[in-house]
Amino acid sequence: MAEFAEADNTEAIITRIEHKSRKIESLLKQYKPVEALKTALEGSPPKTKDERCKSANWIVVHRAIMAIKDVDNLFSSLDPEYYDILMKFAWEYLVLRIY
Repeated sequence: MAEFAEADNTEAIITRIEHKSRKIESLLKQYKPVEALKTALEGSPPKTKDERCKSANWIVVHRAIMAIKDVDNLFSSLDPEYYDILMKFAWEYLVLRIY
């Protein structure tokens, strides 16, 4: 029964990530990369051990990060609450290679 509940939760998380991805693409088309990154970082990382969810979420965050052209502007316009989340992604990807 627990495996079934986890599968339902996994599908719900994937659905939220897909919705987030569409919103990010819309923001990027409007030339709002900082808003796209904020959207990507909200609710991240997903609270699951499922690798599909982690991977899908990383792809969304990575897409938003790669759209940033002006890093100085990013940090001046990004709320400090996002720094910790962003650094977790940087640490896990660059150092630990989890994603």
